[in-house]
Amino acid sequence: MEFEKYDVLVDPSADQRLAIHMEFLARVSEEAAARLYKDYEEALGFLKKSPESCPLYIPKIPIDSILRYKLIGKRYRIVLEIVGNAVYVYDIQDCRKNVDKNLLNNHLVEPY
Repeated sequence: MEFEKYDVLVDPSADQRLAIHMEFLARVSEEAAARLYKDYEEALGFLKKSPESCPLYIPKIPIDSILRYKLIGKRYRIVLEIVGNAVYVYDIQDCRKNVDKNLLNNHLVEPY
């Protein structure tokens, strides 16, 4: 049995964005919203074990961090950073939108 090597810390604003996506989805299909939440929980479990296997994420706005991402629900991207034995989830993005601006609000970099 594989044990958890990392602590996963989710920024409250990332959680809030996921809640907004789920609320919107639930208006169309409660089953789809439940699936998205299940995928999210599974992704967090995965990040506790092997986040280093997630691909690199290169934002359009350069920042001084090595970011990675994990896809969930076919359309959503969890943006994360590994620091020591912690995984910081900075953003949960709808891949159909240009959302790199959210990263600026998560204290990764100071706006110019």
